Amino acid sequence: MKNVQVKKSVKNLGIFMLILFSLSALSLHAQESSPDDFGEIENMQNENMDYLKKIYKIINKYPAFSYTYTLEDGKVKDVNVTGVENHLDKKRIEVVLFDLKSNKNELKSKANRIGVFYSVDKEAAYKQGKEALQDDLYENLKYPEDAKDWGVEGTIFVKFVVDENGKIPFATTAEDIETTMDFYVDDLKKQAISAIKATSGNWEPGKVNGVNVPSLAVLPVTFDFKKNPTIPALL
Repeated sequence: MKNVQVKKSVKNLGIFMLILFSLSALSLHAQESSPDDFGEIENMQNENMDYLKKIYKIINKYPAFSYTYTLEDGKVKDVNVTGVENHLDKKRIEVVLFDLKSNKNELKSKANRIGVFYSVDKEAAYKQGKEALQDDLYENLKYPEDAKDWGVEGTIFVKFVVDENGKIPFATTAEDIETTMDFYVDDLKKQAISAIKATSGNWEPGKVNGVNVPSLAVLPVTFDFKKNPTIPALL
């Protein structure tokens, strides 16, 4: 058996709850996939987004959250979560993390309709490091005053492409916010996308077989009107 890296959680530092994972693209492999394959790949990616939402709903309460995977022959055998005092929450997170990692393993070397792969040899990374990324996102992020005044808060999941030159040509969002004030949610989405796009050009692209490839990253951005804007550590 082999233990892989410990993933440390955010430190309950306010507006941002952050996780980053890369999903890379190789058009040659994309041409080999059938329409049925594309549908299955996209369904699995949708499942992964649901897993992330479930994880973040729980870990917001646990600043000391961390976890390790135990792998055997490249497959997930066990997940060990620490820093979560509630036994039921701990078991829930372990199950979701297991499913998330298993899905990502299943997606290895498989492309979606636009040639995006969901497994890479080396993930895209911010050139100046994680702390600089936190600082830059903090500087660029704005919490719209109207949304704050009306108590509109929650998590915006920003999905963005880091291309082979380290630029961000595309970003979109999914949200986990329950409110009837869609106008303010749209504003939060724009602010989250704007903060991340401002980092364009400052990324090292993902790699497959030593070659730079476009990759898709996901950053959950949590707006909390009771806390000051702060940027936690990456998971």
